[in-house]
Amino acid sequence: MARKPCAMPMHVEDIKAELRKRYGSLASISRQLGLNPNALTAAIHKPGNSVRSERRIAELLGKAPHEVFPDRFHKDGTPISRVVDRKPTCRIPDRLRANGVAA
Repeated sequence: MARKPCAMPMHVEDIKAELRKRYGSLASISRQLGLNPNALTAAIHKPGNSVRSERRIAELLGKAPHEVFPDRFHKDGTPISRVVDRKPTCRIPDRLRANGVAA
């Protein structure tokens, strides 16, 4: 029976090793792209730091962004939102408030 392909992200070290094998150091790649020397390192290690840099990394590796970072991109290439909706879904009953009124 065929196994379903796993949606595991590429390991950070695999991404860095692949980029170094093809293009040299991450700092030099960043400079060639006109970015801060630490831009690619930050994009690899910090999700959502720079969607543009994450897409460039995937492009350099010859893969789609969701193949390299499946936890950061949808299959259609749009980034997964990292914003948390903190709006309350219901009103708190007065009997549960300390003094019966909103703070």
